Order: sequence, then structure tokens, then C-alpha cells
Amino acid sequence: MNIFLINILSVLFCLIVGYLIGSISTSVWVGKVFFHQDPRNYGSHNAGGTNAGRLWGKKVGFCIIVLDMLKTIIPIYLCWVLLTFVPFKFSGIEGIPDGTRALMPKALDLYTEAAQAYPIRWGVYWLAGVGVALGHCFPLFANFRGGKGAACFMGTTVASSWMLGFIPDFFYLGILKWKKMVSLSAILQGAFSTLVTWTWVILVATGVIQGDWRVFPMYGPSLFPDITYACVVTFMASLMILRHHENIGRIVNGTERKITWMK
Repeated sequence: MNIFLINILSVLFCLIVGYLIGSISTSVWVGKVFFHQDPRNYGSHNAGGTNAGRLWGKKVGFCIIVLDMLKTIIPIYLCWVLLTFVPFKFSGIEGIPDGTRALMPKALDLYTEAAQAYPIRWGVYWLAGVGVALGHCFPLFANFRGGKGAACFMGTTVASSWMLGFIPDFFYLGILKWKKMVSLSAILQGAFSTLVTWTWVILVATGVIQGDWRVFPMYGPSLFPDITYACVVTFMASLMILRHHENIGRIVNGTERKITWMK
């Protein structure tokens, strides 16, 4: 086995783990167990937290959104733990010293000389978020009819750092309070978060932000929001916006439904 094959297998592993966990359609199972309803048969015919909130109340909708965020955060961190802490014995792999170590270095050692001793030298664990988004939108366990990916997007960004996660989420709440449209808030949050992420990655890559930026307060202590993370955020935001295409048409026409519970 060589370094290339190890990296390919790690990519597949993260995508599959994320997809299988993402395919657990929270609102569908909650609806069937507690309300004997499938949310996809009512309202916007969507398996997301917003439609669930309209059907069963805002508290239930909020809980489903939180659970969908957690089902994104958990596989990302699960892949991170398995890849950075489970030891493997390496022998005879070109470019990798013989010995026992994890498949990839800890986050703060990525893109340093210390990473050369490991076969995986990039933030592959972020791809679990892509798998979750695909599973959430096209769930294997719910006839491939899922949600729109907004909560999964929020879960991925929250897993990164307070700047790249929580600030865009507060931006989302601000737009929601102003316009009272969940879809518009999610779309603008996706665009804003993508812009913030790429700005951060470019500033670090070009050396504008120098010094020990790895422990900069904007950066989470465990995961590494690198160019892989920026690409994942871009993909997830694009998928989420595409899934909102019908909402975009209603927003343009002025017929999009507005929430009434936020004062």
C-alpha cells in the first residue's frame, strides 16, 4: 500500500461515514415515532427543521435543527479522532519512516515539517461534512427524499471555529429577524460564510496573517480550517442554495412564507 492509496481510502471512509450518518433523517423519524406523520407529506414537503417546526411547533423544529447540526459535527470529529489518534504500523512505505503512528498528524502539526512522517497531510476529515450533506439531502434510509442542508452547513461551520462558525450563524439570525424568511437567511448565510472562509484561508496562505496563527483566537483548537475546509464550505453552501431554488423563485415573486414566532 502506498501514500496515494491511503489517501484515497481515507477520502472514501470520511465520505461514507458522513453519508450514512447524514442519511438518518431526524425529522422523518421524529415525525413517525412521536406524531405518526411524515413531514414530507405536509407543508413544504421537506424533511428539514423548518417544516417540522411549522407542523409540530417551534420547539420541536428547533430540536430537530440542533440534532441535524450534531449529526454533522459528530462524524467530522469521529473521523478526526480515528485518523489522528488510532495507531497504525508502517513498514516499507516510500516517504514514510517505519514505525507506529496515526495516519495523520494532529491539527497544529499539519502543513509543518512534522507532517512529513505521516501519509495523510491535509484536513481530509472535513469531507465527512460533504457526506453528511449528501446524506441529509438524499438519505439512503428515507427514499432519498431529505432536507435542504442548512442545518448541516451550520454544523460544519460551528465545528471549525467561533469566527468561521458562530459569527455567520449570528448573521443568519440577524437576517431572519429582519426579513422573517428562513430560506433567505440560509442562502445569505451560506454566501457570507463562504466569503469569510475564503478570506481567512487566503490571508493565512499569503502570509498577511503571520506568527503562530494556529492558536489565534479565531481558530478552533482541534480541527484545521484550511483550503480543504474552504472547498467543503463552498460545496455545501452551493448545494444548500440549489436545494432552495423554489424558495428563491418565491422570494423574487414576493410570495415566500414568513415566520411569525420571532418578534
